[in-house]
Amino acid sequence: MSDRKRPFTFSHTHSTSLTIFRVVQYFARFYAWFLLARGNPANTLSASQWNSLKSGLSSTRKLIRLFKPIEHLQAALGTTSSPTQLEFYAAVARQLSYAGYLAFDSLVWVNGVKFITLNKDTAFRVNMISQRFWLAGILFSIAGGASKLNRQLKSLKQLERSSAKSSEKGDDAQLAHDEIRVIKAQSAAVRYQLILDLLDFWLPASALGYANINDGLVGIFGVITSVMAFNLQWKAVGLKK
Repeated sequence: MSDRKRPFTFSHTHSTSLTIFRVVQYFARFYAWFLLARGNPANTLSASQWNSLKSGLSSTRKLIRLFKPIEHLQAALGTTSSPTQLEFYAAVARQLSYAGYLAFDSLVWVNGVKFITLNKDTAFRVNMISQRFWLAGILFSIAGGASKLNRQLKSLKQLERSSAKSSEKGDDAQLAHDEIRVIKAQSAAVRYQLILDLLDFWLPASALGYANINDGLVGIFGVITSVMAFNLQWKAVGLKK
Protein backbone atom coordinates (compact mmCIF):
# COMPACT_ATOMS: atom_id res chain seq x y z
CA MET A 1 0.00 0.00 0.00
CA SER A 2 1.31 3.44 -0.89
CA ASP A 3 2.21 6.06 1.70
CA ARG A 4 -0.59 8.22 0.29
CA LYS A 5 -3.22 5.72 1.45
CA ARG A 6 -1.52 4.76 4.69
CA PRO A 7 -2.69 7.66 6.92
CA PHE A 8 -6.33 7.06 5.88
CA THR A 9 -6.28 3.44 7.00
CA PHE A 10 -4.30 4.19 10.14
CA SER A 11 -6.58 7.00 11.29
CA HIS A 12 -9.57 4.65 11.34
CA THR A 13 -8.28 2.35 14.05
CA HIS A 14 -9.68 2.63 17.58
CA SER A 15 -6.23 2.61 19.14
CA THR A 16 -5.15 5.59 17.04
CA SER A 17 -8.28 7.57 17.92
CA LEU A 18 -7.69 6.86 21.61
CA THR A 19 -4.06 7.96 21.34
CA ILE A 20 -4.94 11.21 19.55
CA PHE A 21 -7.61 11.96 22.17
CA ARG A 22 -5.04 11.20 24.86
CA VAL A 23 -2.53 13.67 23.38
CA VAL A 24 -5.11 16.46 23.34
CA GLN A 25 -6.45 15.52 26.80
CA TYR A 26 -3.05 15.75 28.46
CA PHE A 27 -2.12 18.88 26.53
CA ALA A 28 -5.37 20.44 27.80
CA ARG A 29 -4.41 19.41 31.33
CA PHE A 30 -1.00 21.03 30.96
CA TYR A 31 -2.34 24.20 29.34
CA ALA A 32 -5.09 24.69 31.93
CA TRP A 33 -2.45 24.43 34.66
CA PHE A 34 -0.19 26.85 32.75
CA LEU A 35 -2.94 29.46 32.44
CA LEU A 36 -3.78 29.29 36.16
CA ALA A 37 -0.10 29.23 37.18
CA ARG A 38 0.42 32.64 35.56
CA GLY A 39 -1.81 34.12 38.25
CA ASN A 40 -3.82 36.30 35.89
CA PRO A 41 -7.56 36.31 36.85
CA ALA A 42 -8.40 36.91 33.19
CA ASN A 43 -7.13 33.39 32.41
CA THR A 44 -9.64 31.68 34.70
CA LEU A 45 -12.31 31.30 32.03
CA SER A 46 -9.85 29.97 29.46
CA ALA A 47 -8.45 27.50 31.99
CA SER A 48 -11.99 26.34 32.74
CA GLN A 49 -12.60 25.75 29.03
CA TRP A 50 -9.42 23.68 28.68
CA ASN A 51 -10.36 21.70 31.80
CA SER A 52 -13.77 21.01 30.26
CA LEU A 53 -12.07 19.78 27.09
CA LYS A 54 -9.85 17.52 29.19
CA SER A 55 -12.84 16.08 31.04
CA GLY A 56 -14.83 15.58 27.84
CA LEU A 57 -11.99 13.71 26.14
CA SER A 58 -11.39 11.63 29.24
CA SER A 59 -15.05 10.57 29.24
CA THR A 60 -14.93 9.78 25.51
CA ARG A 61 -11.86 7.59 25.95
CA LYS A 62 -13.55 5.72 28.80
CA LEU A 63 -16.54 5.03 26.56
CA ILE A 64 -14.40 3.75 23.67
CA ARG A 65 -12.48 1.47 26.06
CA LEU A 66 -15.64 0.02 27.61
CA PHE A 67 -14.96 -3.53 26.38
CA LYS A 68 -11.16 -3.34 26.51
CA PRO A 69 -10.95 -5.40 29.75
CA ILE A 70 -12.07 -8.45 27.76
CA GLU A 71 -9.18 -7.99 25.32
CA HIS A 72 -6.67 -7.83 28.15
CA LEU A 73 -8.14 -10.95 29.79
CA GLN A 74 -7.86 -12.78 26.48
CA ALA A 75 -4.27 -11.58 26.12
CA ALA A 76 -3.47 -12.86 29.63
CA LEU A 77 -4.95 -16.26 28.81
CA GLY A 78 -3.11 -16.34 25.49
CA THR A 79 0.29 -15.49 26.94
CA THR A 80 2.77 -18.13 25.81
CA SER A 81 5.86 -19.31 27.67
CA SER A 82 8.69 -16.78 27.95
CA PRO A 83 12.46 -17.34 28.20
CA THR A 84 12.28 -16.62 31.93
CA GLN A 85 9.57 -17.17 34.52
CA LEU A 86 9.78 -13.52 35.57
CA GLU A 87 8.96 -12.34 32.05
CA PHE A 88 6.08 -14.80 31.77
CA TYR A 89 4.46 -13.92 35.10
CA ALA A 90 5.08 -10.20 34.54
CA ALA A 91 3.34 -10.39 31.14
CA VAL A 92 0.31 -12.19 32.60
CA ALA A 93 0.12 -9.90 35.64
CA ARG A 94 0.42 -6.83 33.39
CA GLN A 95 -2.55 -7.89 31.28
CA LEU A 96 -4.65 -8.76 34.34
CA SER A 97 -3.77 -5.42 35.95
CA TYR A 98 -4.79 -3.47 32.86
CA ALA A 99 -8.02 -5.48 32.69
CA GLY A 100 -8.74 -4.49 36.30
CA TYR A 101 -7.81 -0.87 35.61
CA LEU A 102 -10.12 -0.56 32.63
CA ALA A 103 -12.97 -2.44 34.34
CA PHE A 104 -13.00 -0.06 37.30
CA ASP A 105 -12.42 2.89 34.96
CA SER A 106 -15.60 1.84 33.15
CA LEU A 107 -17.46 2.04 36.46
CA VAL A 108 -16.11 5.57 36.86
CA TRP A 109 -17.55 6.45 33.45
CA VAL A 110 -20.91 4.75 34.08
CA ASN A 111 -21.23 6.70 37.31
CA GLY A 112 -20.10 9.90 35.60
CA VAL A 113 -22.87 9.71 32.99
CA LYS A 114 -25.40 8.95 35.77
CA PHE A 115 -26.31 5.50 34.45
CA ILE A 116 -25.64 4.28 37.96
CA THR A 117 -25.34 6.40 41.07
CA LEU A 118 -22.47 5.91 43.49
CA ASN A 119 -22.09 8.03 46.58
CA LYS A 120 -19.09 10.31 46.68
CA ASP A 121 -16.94 8.05 48.89
CA THR A 122 -17.67 4.94 46.82
CA ALA A 123 -16.93 6.77 43.56
CA PHE A 124 -13.63 7.96 45.00
CA ARG A 125 -12.67 4.42 46.11
CA VAL A 126 -13.55 2.99 42.70
CA ASN A 127 -11.34 5.58 41.01
CA MET A 128 -8.46 4.87 43.40
CA ILE A 129 -8.74 1.11 42.79
CA SER A 130 -8.64 1.83 39.06
CA GLN A 131 -5.48 3.92 39.48
CA ARG A 132 -3.83 1.21 41.61
CA PHE A 133 -4.47 -1.39 38.92
CA TRP A 134 -3.02 0.99 36.32
CA LEU A 135 0.07 1.57 38.42
CA ALA A 136 0.46 -2.19 39.00
CA GLY A 137 0.24 -2.83 35.25
CA ILE A 138 2.99 -0.29 34.58
CA LEU A 139 5.22 -1.75 37.30
CA PHE A 140 4.77 -5.29 35.92
CA SER A 141 5.59 -3.97 32.46
CA ILE A 142 8.77 -2.32 33.80
CA ALA A 143 9.78 -5.51 35.62
CA GLY A 144 9.26 -7.67 32.54
CA GLY A 145 10.99 -5.15 30.28
CA ALA A 146 14.01 -4.83 32.58
CA SER A 147 14.37 -8.62 32.72
CA LYS A 148 14.08 -8.91 28.94
CA LEU A 149 16.60 -6.10 28.34
CA ASN A 150 19.09 -7.67 30.74
CA ARG A 151 18.76 -11.03 28.96
CA GLN A 152 19.15 -9.43 25.53
CA LEU A 153 22.24 -7.46 26.54
CA LYS A 154 23.87 -10.63 27.92
CA SER A 155 23.13 -12.47 24.67
CA LEU A 156 24.44 -9.55 22.64
CA LYS A 157 27.65 -9.39 24.63
CA GLN A 158 28.23 -13.13 24.17
CA LEU A 159 27.57 -12.96 20.43
CA GLU A 160 29.86 -9.97 19.94
CA ARG A 161 32.59 -11.67 21.96
CA SER A 162 32.25 -14.90 19.97
CA SER A 163 32.15 -13.00 16.70
CA ALA A 164 35.33 -11.08 17.57
CA LYS A 165 37.21 -14.30 18.39
CA SER A 166 35.85 -16.30 15.49
CA SER A 167 37.65 -16.61 12.19
CA GLU A 168 34.46 -17.54 10.37
CA LYS A 169 33.79 -15.86 7.07
CA GLY A 170 31.12 -15.93 4.40
CA ASP A 171 27.64 -17.16 5.29
CA ASP A 172 28.45 -18.01 8.92
CA ALA A 173 29.86 -14.55 9.55
CA GLN A 174 26.86 -12.93 7.89
CA LEU A 175 24.50 -15.05 9.98
CA ALA A 176 26.20 -13.95 13.20
CA HIS A 177 26.09 -10.33 12.04
CA ASP A 178 22.36 -10.60 11.28
CA GLU A 179 21.67 -12.13 14.69
CA ILE A 180 23.50 -9.30 16.42
CA ARG A 181 21.55 -6.76 14.41
CA VAL A 182 18.23 -8.40 15.35
CA ILE A 183 19.06 -8.42 19.07
CA LYS A 184 20.13 -4.76 18.92
CA ALA A 185 16.82 -3.83 17.30
CA GLN A 186 14.87 -5.84 19.88
CA SER A 187 16.75 -4.28 22.80
CA ALA A 188 16.17 -0.80 21.36
CA ALA A 189 12.42 -1.53 21.25
CA VAL A 190 12.47 -2.75 24.87
CA ARG A 191 14.37 0.40 25.96
CA TYR A 192 11.78 2.55 24.18
CA GLN A 193 8.93 0.82 26.01
CA LEU A 194 10.75 1.12 29.34
CA ILE A 195 11.13 4.88 28.87
CA LEU A 196 7.43 5.11 28.01
CA ASP A 197 6.49 3.10 31.12
CA LEU A 198 8.79 5.09 33.40
CA LEU A 199 7.14 8.34 32.28
CA ASP A 200 3.63 6.86 32.45
CA PHE A 201 4.35 5.70 36.01
CA TRP A 202 3.98 9.26 37.29
CA LEU A 203 0.39 9.59 36.04
CA PRO A 204 -1.28 7.07 38.39
CA ALA A 205 1.37 7.70 41.05
CA SER A 206 0.34 11.36 41.10
CA ALA A 207 -3.39 10.52 41.18
CA LEU A 208 -2.82 8.19 44.13
CA GLY A 209 -0.79 10.78 46.02
CA TYR A 210 2.43 8.74 45.88
CA ALA A 211 4.18 11.51 43.99
CA ASN A 212 3.81 15.23 44.60
CA ILE A 213 3.94 16.64 41.06
CA ASN A 214 1.73 19.34 39.58
CA ASP A 215 -0.80 19.03 36.76
CA GLY A 216 1.58 20.76 34.37
CA LEU A 217 4.21 18.05 34.68
CA VAL A 218 1.58 15.30 34.58
CA GLY A 219 0.24 16.85 31.38
CA ILE A 220 3.70 17.00 29.79
CA PHE A 221 4.43 13.37 30.69
CA GLY A 222 1.03 12.36 29.29
CA VAL A 223 1.65 14.16 26.00
CA ILE A 224 5.13 12.63 25.62
CA THR A 225 3.99 9.06 26.29
CA SER A 226 0.96 9.50 24.01
CA VAL A 227 3.20 10.64 21.14
CA MET A 228 5.56 7.73 21.85
CA ALA A 229 2.62 5.30 21.75
CA PHE A 230 1.40 6.88 18.51
CA ASN A 231 4.86 6.32 17.03
CA LEU A 232 4.74 2.63 17.99
CA GLN A 233 1.29 2.25 16.41
CA TRP A 234 2.46 3.97 13.23
CA LYS A 235 5.43 1.61 12.94
CA ALA A 236 3.26 -1.43 13.67
CA VAL A 237 0.85 -0.49 10.88
CA GLY A 238 3.78 0.15 8.55
CA LEU A 239 5.14 -3.35 9.19
CA LYS A 240 1.79 -4.89 8.22
CA LYS A 241 1.70 -3.16 4.84
